[in-house]
Amino acid sequence: HILEHSVQEEFVKEYGSNCVLYRHTGTGAELMSVHSADENKTFGAVFRTPVEDSTGVPHILEHSVLCGSRKYPIKEPFVELMKSSLNT
Repeated sequence: HILEHSVQEEFVKEYGSNCVLYRHTGTGAELMSVHSADENKTFGAVFRTPVEDSTGVPHILEHSVLCGSRKYPIKEPFVELMKSSLNT
């Protein structure tokens, strides 16, 4: 099994959810599982982009990647996502 046993487990009273943090043995990537009675389901993926200087290159790349292309001409993907079924 590629995921190590749970690293941390905690009940978050404000959300009525049990949260379990796992860590990948090979890469150190972390996965958080949130168990809730809420019928709305979603997920998220987050990647760290540590910087080596203050030029802002990772931030510029983020905007470049998310500004679309000829094949995918969407300029604001997060605005479009808010219009979809995730916006409940």
